[in-house]
Amino acid sequence: MGLGACGGGSGDSSSSSTEAAQAQTAGGSGGSGSKQSEAKGAEGGGSGSESSSHKGEATEFTPKQHSDAGGGSQQYVQKGGDNSVQEFGKEAEQQELDVAAVALHNFLDARAEGNWAAACDYMSKSIVESFEKLAAQAKQLKETSCAGILEKLTNPAARSAMKQEAEKANVGSLRVEGDRSFVIYKGVKGTILAMPMANEDGDWKVASLAGTPLN
Repeated sequence: MGLGACGGGSGDSSSSSTEAAQAQTAGGSGGSGSKQSEAKGAEGGGSGSESSSHKGEATEFTPKQHSDAGGGSQQYVQKGGDNSVQEFGKEAEQQELDVAAVALHNFLDARAEGNWAAACDYMSKSIVESFEKLAAQAKQLKETSCAGILEKLTNPAARSAMKQEAEKANVGSLRVEGDRSFVIYKGVKGTILAMPMANEDGDWKVASLAGTPLN
């Protein structure tokens, strides 16, 4: 499809992002857990416009606790290789890294569970807009919500691989420049991946449907 971004976040996400960061700071930097989504759940799970016909509502998504190694982008620099992502912008502070890691983990977990509405809550507006344009062009699509289109775009045969990626994702760095960033993380079989992110009202959202391998 060539869609490189996702969308459909809730309108009240900035407060949950701040709460997540504060919770991470209070609890130490050992893991980027589910604080952001717990806050979302308390607020009603984000966007209420997603179709109820899909497996799982955004409010039904239960975040998982993840422990990330951190350590910064220098550990991923490849001698003689393309290090444009590893050297993009500047290294984020730990608190901001924690918030972005939570968004990434929750997106991967929700997608692996097939909870498309919840997955859309962690995606950037640019992807939602891409989905809406796709729906407008494809008259045969009955579901025009972010959740409905995301479900149609996802190959059921890839569910096992998505579950592995969600379980193995280990965030090590967040490189930031303005409202753009890359979360760099280790995936299945040691693959180093970069997920582009977009800052929307102080909340980091995934800006692609999949991470790009760096090694």
